[in-house]
Amino acid sequence: MTAKVGRVDHPVVAVYDLKATRAQYQKLGFVVPPSGKHQEWGTENLCIMFAGDYLEIRGIGDPNKFLAGVDKFLEKGQGLYSVAFNAKSADESYKMGIESGIGIEPPKHLNRKLVLEDKVLDLHFRTVMLDHSLYPGLTHANLCEHLTADTLRQPGWLDHPNGVISFGRLVGVVSDFDGAESAYNKLLGAESVRREAGRIWLNFGEGADIELITPAEALQRGDDHPVRGDAYLASATLMVKDIATTAQVFYANNIRFRAEVDGSLRVDPQEACGAHLYFKQA
Repeated sequence: MTAKVGRVDHPVVAVYDLKATRAQYQKLGFVVPPSGKHQEWGTENLCIMFAGDYLEIRGIGDPNKFLAGVDKFLEKGQGLYSVAFNAKSADESYKMGIESGIGIEPPKHLNRKLVLEDKVLDLHFRTVMLDHSLYPGLTHANLCEHLTADTLRQPGWLDHPNGVISFGRLVGVVSDFDGAESAYNKLLGAESVRREAGRIWLNFGEGADIELITPAEALQRGDDHPVRGDAYLASATLMVKDIATTAQVFYANNIRFRAEVDGSLRVDPQEACGAHLYFKQA
């Protein structure tokens, strides 16, 4: 891969109110740890953990500090906002990106402090920002190297009542397929990009894949967000141990959802704070 871009590490949902969102995602059947604060940025977040990836829910804590575009995104509503790709070495990813001639910024340190009842987790990352032209259909994207991966997941955090174990797919919308194919060939390498009629597939060898579709297809699926323009992150699919158990949790908590033809469950976006989420049998 041209910039050492690893698997999907974590998608990000941007929201107005983290306290209300935490309660809502607990209703969806997730174990939601307390919120943490980015020390160098003005953002706060909730991280719902799975074995190999996780869902970050991000809000604004200090509007006077760097917000990574969250404030601009929230002007048009809540929802899926970003994708962070894993980088085993931020320095190596940056070096190879520069050598490949793509738009990439030097790695920067990021510290997230998370206060639990019995301890404080001091989590550290190195992030690499990418030029916006490199990730059409994902709204925002960056690379993330975990420096404290051993403390990122705590006992009990992976045991979600809804049975979710990982992400299976992210879906983005693009209008310019030629431009998108060219961009991802530069970022990922042609071996990871497959174009078909009406869609482009991005495969990382492990973890979630990414499907890029047309605005018309997004409209047909009910996942269109015209307010976001003609290229944006549209939906995400989470894999579960047992779809019947997931449905039982939704029924018990009065979550509005519907069963799709493929057997997956589509949650009403209002129940997920603007995010279009599907739950599918692993």
